[in-house]
Amino acid sequence: MQDEQRIQAILASGIKIPPMPEVLLRLNQLLRDPDAGPAELAALIGNDGALSGAVFRLVGSPVFGLRAKVDSLPRAIALLGMKNTAALLHSESLRAALSDPLHAQALHNLWNRGAAIAELCVIAVHKARLRDINPDVAYMLGMFHDCGLALLCKRFPAYAQALAESQTWPDILALDHQQQVSHAVMGQMVARNWALPEDLVLAIRHHHELGAEHEQVAAELNEPALRLCAVLNLATLLHEQQFDATQWSVRQLKLNPERLADLEDAARNPVADN
Repeated sequence: MQDEQRIQAILASGIKIPPMPEVLLRLNQLLRDPDAGPAELAALIGNDGALSGAVFRLVGSPVFGLRAKVDSLPRAIALLGMKNTAALLHSESLRAALSDPLHAQALHNLWNRGAAIAELCVIAVHKARLRDINPDVAYMLGMFHDCGLALLCKRFPAYAQALAESQTWPDILALDHQQQVSHAVMGQMVARNWALPEDLVLAIRHHHELGAEHEQVAAELNEPALRLCAVLNLATLLHEQQFDATQWSVRQLKLNPERLADLEDAARNPVADN
C-alpha cells in the first residue's frame, strides 16, 4: 500500500515513465518465436547504428568471456546468445529513452557506473557458479538497478547536481529522504513498464533493503529476487572496493573462500581472467 501511494505521488508530480520502445516490443515477439535466431535479430537491429555497435563492443569485451573479433552482426549475436543480446538491447534502449541533454554529465556518470556494476554482476554469476541466475538477467540488473535516478534528475535538480559534481558516488538514500521520493520505486516502475521479469523488478525495488536491519523485507521476498539482490550487493561492494567476506551477500549466496578468491581476482583483473 505504501508503494502504491508513492507511485501515485510520483506520477502526480509530473514525472512520466517512458514507454517500452518499439524495438523492444518486436524483440520480445522474436524471443517468443522458436524459429527466430541471430539472423532475424540482426535484421531487426541492423539499421540501428547505436544498437549494432553496442553488440560488436560487447562481443569484443571480456564481460561474457568471449573477446571475439567478428565483422558480421548475426555472428556476433550468435556468439553472445539471444538472451545476452536481448539484455544488451534493453540496456541500450534504456539509455536512449532516458537521455537528457540538460543533464548529460549526470547521466554519463550514472550509466558508466551502471555498466561497471553490470559487468561485475556477470563476473559474480560466473565465478561464484550461481547456476540459478542467468548472466543476461544479472547484466540487466546492474544496468537497471538505479535507472530511477535518470527520471528523478529531470524533476529534482539536487539529483542531477549530485551525480554530475560529486567525485564519489553520492548518498542516494539521503537524497531520496531529502526529496521525499524513492529512486528504487522509480526504477521498479520503469522495469515493470518494460515487462522485465518480476524477480528482477523486485530486486530493483528492494536492492537497498538488505541485511539484519531489513529482516522483514528479506522474509517477504522470494528466493530468486533475494539472490539477485545479493548478487547486486556483491557487485556494488566490489566496484566500490568495500568488499569483505563477512557481508550479507556472501552469507546469502553461501560463497566458500575459494570462490570468493576467484571472484575478487576476476573483479580486479577482468581482462586477464576471462
